[in-house]
Amino acid sequence: MMRFARLVMCFVIIVLAGVSRSQAQTTSEPRWYGEIAVAATLGHKSDKAFGGEIGGRLSETLDVFIEAGHMGNVGNDDLEARAQKIAAFLGGTVGSSAYKVNFFDIGLKYRVPMTGMWHPYVAVGVGLAKVKPEVTFGVGGTDVTGELESRGVQLGTDLSESQNRALVMVGGGTTIDFATRYFADVSYRYGHISETKSGDEVLIKGLSTQRVQIGVGIRF
Repeated sequence: MMRFARLVMCFVIIVLAGVSRSQAQTTSEPRWYGEIAVAATLGHKSDKAFGGEIGGRLSETLDVFIEAGHMGNVGNDDLEARAQKIAAFLGGTVGSSAYKVNFFDIGLKYRVPMTGMWHPYVAVGVGLAKVKPEVTFGVGGTDVTGELESRGVQLGTDLSESQNRALVMVGGGTTIDFATRYFADVSYRYGHISETKSGDEVLIKGLSTQRVQIGVGIRF
C-alpha cells in the first residue's frame, strides 16, 4: 500500500509539472478549473455521495484532475452475510449494514474536440479509498449494537475496522458551458476498490462502485 501511495504521489508531481509547462506556453484563456458535485450511488444499495474536483489543461484535448469525496454506502451481499452470522448468534436481525468510503484519485480526461457549449469527455484515475464497515443489530425490535460485548460478541476486523485500499476509476460525461467561465458537469463514474486480506483471510472483497453525478464549476 505504501508503494502504491508513493507511485500516486510521483504521478501527481509529474502531471502538475506538465500543467505548469503548458500554462507557461499559453495564458490567454483559463487553464485551471474547480467544481463541487453531488451524486447517487448505484449497485447493491443506493445512497448519496458528494465530492470536489480540481484540474488543469495539459493540451487542447487532455486535462489532469484530482477528485476527492465521500460515498455513503457501497455495501454488498458479502457484508450482509457476515453481519447475519452475528445476528443469528444474538437471535436477532441486522438493522443496517454499510461500507462508507472516503476516496481520492488523480487522473486524466480526454475531451472530445467539439465546438459549442457541450464538451464530452472520458476519464481514468487511480487513487486510494478508506473503507469503513458500519453494522447495527436488533433483538426484539431494540437496537443492541452498543451491548454486543455484554452479550458475548466481539466484532471482527471485517465488521469494525477501516481499511485503506487502492482505487481505480473510469468514467465519462460532458461539461456544459454557461455564463463566461462557469460550467455544469454531468457524468457516470465507475470505481473498483481492491480486496483486503489479513494473511489468507479475506476481510473485504473487491468492491465495485458506481456514481451518477452532477457538478457545478468555474474556470480560472
